[in-house]
Amino acid sequence: MAQNDVNDAKDSAGSLKIIVIALVILLLVVIGVGVALFMMMNNKGPAVVNANGETVSTEVMAPKTPIYVPLEPTFLANFEEQSQAAYLQVNVQVMTYDEAVKIAIEKHMPRIRNDLLLLFGSQKYEELNTVKGKRELSKEAVKVTSKVLKDAGEPNKIEAFLFTSFVMQ
Repeated sequence: MAQNDVNDAKDSAGSLKIIVIALVILLLVVIGVGVALFMMMNNKGPAVVNANGETVSTEVMAPKTPIYVPLEPTFLANFEEQSQAAYLQVNVQVMTYDEAVKIAIEKHMPRIRNDLLLLFGSQKYEELNTVKGKRELSKEAVKVTSKVLKDAGEPNKIEAFLFTSFVMQ
């Protein structure tokens, strides 16, 4: 009988070890899943140290979808200081990532068109005949459009001003 008691004690000690090991494994799995879910929900990238020694977190962000706002109808402007009649005809679109900017552009379209026509009409034919001149005009158009929106108290984050048609005669 003493032999059976010793065997039963060994069996229960073995069973207890198996239960403890299973519980530890289960606990580790639950902790791992919890950490993975926490990291996915926070969606934060690795920490970065800036030049001042401060730790800055970088967020992992999905790529933004650009919003293109056509400024229609076609712009037609005369060049200044020409000995003969010359004009610029352009179709343009404004690129932004903010839906509020799109709405603001549509809301203030008459003032934006007015200021852009003044800008286009003040250009020199010789300057716009180069790629550099066209790029400079695009940058100026961004500034003019942003200023109109800013003066109206609207969001004004414009990424680009794109010429979809550009004719000079």
